[in-house]
Amino acid sequence: MEDDDLFNDSDEEPTTSAGKKPVAATAAEKAAPEGKGVFRKELARMMYGFGDDKEPFDKTLEMLESIVLDYIKEMCERAKAVGKPDKIQLEDIHYLIRRDVKKFARVKDLLSMSEELKKARKQFEDASTEKLEKL
Repeated sequence: MEDDDLFNDSDEEPTTSAGKKPVAATAAEKAAPEGKGVFRKELARMMYGFGDDKEPFDKTLEMLESIVLDYIKEMCERAKAVGKPDKIQLEDIHYLIRRDVKKFARVKDLLSMSEELKKARKQFEDASTEKLEKL
């Protein structure tokens, strides 16, 4: 009795010798409806970073992606309900995650890093423009 059989249905596409489909996008995935397969590559890398196999099971990625997309949709719907109707603003997301200390701190870090990158790009563009004007 193999555990690999739990994730392999007989009507699925052929798999590798380890019983796994490659993570690379197939033609069927490229033609999939919008939202399907969007985070596949990132999730596979995250799973690998947390100790999973380099090429995780296809159904595991599908399930995890489904959970992530459901979470994003739910947060967007809640953000629309909190703030202006039919418009999601960053403050609405902040309000929703205010009690989750880890998420709130991570969002603050990412936003401050984003601002620093914007400033650095602007300085680089200004320096490049000045250099071109001197020529």
